[in-house]
Amino acid sequence: MISVNAEFYFANLGADVARCITAAEENNIERYTSSLARAHKTLRSLRAAHRPEAYEEGLLLVRALEYARREGRLEAFRIQLNDLIARYSPLAQ
Repeated sequence: MISVNAEFYFANLGADVARCITAAEENNIERYTSSLARAHKTLRSLRAAHRPEAYEEGLLLVRALEYARREGRLEAFRIQLNDLIARYSPLAQ
């Protein structure tokens, strides 16, 4: 189990990545770039939480976003992202 701070940042990273997906699907490059910058900022905060495994998972999440965008698989990635992030929702507790 990752720490509360790391969980918070990981869930926020998921929201940042979800915004990236939406922007990419709408071909809104400015919003995509802005959302991706926010995701990288959140990733840095996740790294500062001193949970290297959570940081590495977050880094893979951002890389998966880029791969899904390049390969035209954003919808499938969104479904997988929602399944992953739902675990960190207070409603799932």
